[in-house]
Amino acid sequence: MHFAFKWKHRDGSTIEFSRGGWDSDDPAKTGWLNQESALLSSWPVIPAGIRAWLQQNCELIDFRAIVQ
Repeated sequence: MHFAFKWKHRDGSTIEFSRGGWDSDDPAKTGWLNQESALLSSWPVIPAGIRAWLQQNCELIDFRAIVQ
């Protein structure tokens, strides 16, 4: 089972976290999220700093559990 999350940033961009890593329609956010995640955590955990940033700046708009 895998999980996928999608947030909407207050600037209107979207951010996704899934088995494949971080993705956003804002390339700067994608780069920052992947860089921070690689430095601060074991995969596939969302690091505390990113979690706090998401809580302050984003709204969770989708969550999926993917069974394979």
